[in-house]
Amino acid sequence: MESTIISTQVSVKYCSLCQGDTEYYCYGCQQDLCIQCKKLHVVDLSTKRHIVTSYVEKMKYPPKQVKSSQSQDPKQVISVQSQDPDNHEPCVIPFAEYKPHQFIPPVWLSPLECSEIQRQQYSHRIYHLRGETIYYRSVLLEGLKYDRNTGHKAVTIRGQSKAEMRGQGLKNLIDDVLAGDLGDRCIIQKTRMTRHMTKLLRFYRRFKRLSKTMETRPVKFLRIMTQKHSPRKDDMKPIINMLINLMKRIRLIPSGIPRQAGEEDLLTLLSSPVVQKSLSVTGFKQCTHISCVTPDRVWVSDEDHLILTDTATGKQLHSVEHSLKTDNGIHTVNCKGELIYIDEECNIIKLCNDMKTTTRLIKHTDTTWKPQCVYCSPSSGDLLVGMCRNDEDTDTSTGKVMRYDNTGKRKQTIPHDDNTPHTLYDNPCFITENNNGDILVSDFWRGAVVVMSSEGVHRFSYTRPSSLSLPASQLEPLGICTDVMSRILVSDLLNGIVQMLDRDGQFLSNILTRQTPGIDYIPRSLSYDVNTHAVWVGSGSYNNNTMSVCRYINRHLHLIDEGEQHGD
Repeated sequence: MESTIISTQVSVKYCSLCQGDTEYYCYGCQQDLCIQCKKLHVVDLSTKRHIVTSYVEKMKYPPKQVKSSQSQDPKQVISVQSQDPDNHEPCVIPFAEYKPHQFIPPVWLSPLECSEIQRQQYSHRIYHLRGETIYYRSVLLEGLKYDRNTGHKAVTIRGQSKAEMRGQGLKNLIDDVLAGDLGDRCIIQKTRMTRHMTKLLRFYRRFKRLSKTMETRPVKFLRIMTQKHSPRKDDMKPIINMLINLMKRIRLIPSGIPRQAGEEDLLTLLSSPVVQKSLSVTGFKQCTHISCVTPDRVWVSDEDHLILTDTATGKQLHSVEHSLKTDNGIHTVNCKGELIYIDEECNIIKLCNDMKTTTRLIKHTDTTWKPQCVYCSPSSGDLLVGMCRNDEDTDTSTGKVMRYDNTGKRKQTIPHDDNTPHTLYDNPCFITENNNGDILVSDFWRGAVVVMSSEGVHRFSYTRPSSLSLPASQLEPLGICTDVMSRILVSDLLNGIVQMLDRDGQFLSNILTRQTPGIDYIPRSLSYDVNTHAVWVGSGSYNNNTMSVCRYINRHLHLIDEGEQHGD
């Protein structure tokens, strides 16, 4: 019998990043990943929004839409818990077609499709655990390791001696209470009580004898019973005082308070900023101001347009026709993602997410003051409006900042007195708020970043650090924003850079210059994305409609590597 030789070729997939064994697949960047690269991939801020799945799930559940909801929004699908007598599987009915008290023929799904729906429902929890929870616990674990090592080193011979001294002092206080004078007092008190009981018993017997002969003579017995025979208060005062002093020396430390990690523990500065992507915005000559809605959508404006832009393609999604024709920061976004902008009549308008409904929040009535910029506080929802008044006689301008609540009611004026000359602002062009409540104004004509506290007290004005070597000695500030760690980013149009300051106005570094790879224009507009901790940068060069995403913050990726190596 002849032997048959079967020749087969096996295709082995390796990780796209390290040539390890492939176990996962990323739909976002279409890469094969090993288990270690997957852990880094879902934590890295630049890729944490990518959909990563195991290769088994990729082959078992290829990406496709459920046939009953192909023409519907996935969020507009409801599940009706009825059963088919044949396969006993639930059905899915499009929400748009569902009406109460009306029979609708159910759409029955196969068991595989039902499993697909359930898997998609829990997928967002899996992504959150992978990208957020596990990393957060890794940071807490790192802090616990540090505290453990620090505490172990601190418990030295000197530390032990201090502990013994404190323990000995507490022991001495307790001995002072329990020994010596207290014992003697207890013996004396016991003797007195014994004598009193003996005397009381003797009078009781006399009372019984007297009661047999003279019923009206128990007066002496009653007088004895009403006398006070308890210990004197003056004798107890020293003991009570000693006990009080002892309790004051004992310090109680609350327990059960969970350890928390702040943003400074979770994030770190990159050694050099990275431009992740750049795109050309359709219909613009420059990008004078940016308001980030989501990582996929941003509002962009120049002197003539205000357009909602798709960041994947740079195409227009919606346009606002009657916005104010200026290159200042005339628009912002509230916590619901709704656009708030200044229209051509200087009113403050809110555009709802349906892109149809508009609400006039603030009506412009004082014609002597003109709004120049607006910002919505993410913490309070208040509106900060930078305003300017021109003096035709002296050819000068004066500025101020108005604070309104989310309904348009006036709350505060900065500076407070409208009748006194204002020297803080010339012309507020861009405005923002820091995490500590500070109000930051980019004043182009004054050549300074003016920072006020939330109460309206002037904190500092930044012009430029004396030690900074720049081609020009002045500062021309335009776009301004703050990051999650309260650092201040401001674009300098004159020198073509983006400077980073701390919350107190101390210069830290230049995070973007004309020499930064991927930046071939003068940075002008800035907008910080709190979801991805990246900053959107718009071009200030004429006839350059480029908008870029720059990352200068990332997570501590080494924690994931160390956790894998040590088996944590």
